[in-house]
Amino acid sequence: MLLALLCVSCAQQHTLTSESGLYDVHLHRSLKSSVNGGWTWGGGNPYRHQKSGLLYIAPLDITKVEKAQPELAPLMVHQMHDYMVTYVSKALQEGNAANKHNWKLTDDPGKAHIRVDTALVHFRPQRPLLRLLSSFGGHFIKVPGISNVVGKFAEGDICIELTIRDGKTGQLLLACKDSNRKSARLISADAYKKSGNADVNLRAWAERLGRLIRHCSPDFLGDRTLREKIRNRPITDVITDRLGL
Repeated sequence: MLLALLCVSCAQQHTLTSESGLYDVHLHRSLKSSVNGGWTWGGGNPYRHQKSGLLYIAPLDITKVEKAQPELAPLMVHQMHDYMVTYVSKALQEGNAANKHNWKLTDDPGKAHIRVDTALVHFRPQRPLLRLLSSFGGHFIKVPGISNVVGKFAEGDICIELTIRDGKTGQLLLACKDSNRKSARLISADAYKKSGNADVNLRAWAERLGRLIRHCSPDFLGDRTLREKIRNRPITDVITDRLGL
């Protein structure tokens, strides 16, 4: 059983190549990035002179996981969309107010200047009872490593891919992949639901995208490239992301 748990734990180190087909570039790890791996286009911003535009958020692609999780996977499509709309809308509103821009969300991908796609490529529900037992068992079973391995297994496994593209030309502007960003705290209700780890992570990823958009203002759609904007992120913002705050 221990060997099986160790294998599962190692399997959570997800490859940085695309498993959904969202991107075909090689992702890189960076201290300035809080995701497992990312890639940004080095070209100039296609809308640097445009003060207004439309951003489309595509539904979460669950093709890779829906067969294994026929009940939970469809629920995450609505869950992720609600979080994305909430945090991205807030970021756009703040950027518009600060910079006299007029960027908005649209439900029509054909009208979008910027398109955001996400795909869920791995998902294993958490096991609330096992997680609770491993938490308490760690205080009594003094075998190095066992409690941590069992705890990680019980917390479940979730991995997402995300891309941002020019909605008119299809040019890839950003690609990233991330997994297990946060775990439901034992004092929260999410810790006792199979979908609890999915909920906290989907919310965290949507919130991070909103924070990236807000940080890139006033020139989210300005003269600097997205690569330069990420490179010049304040260290406090990077630390906040890495700690999942």
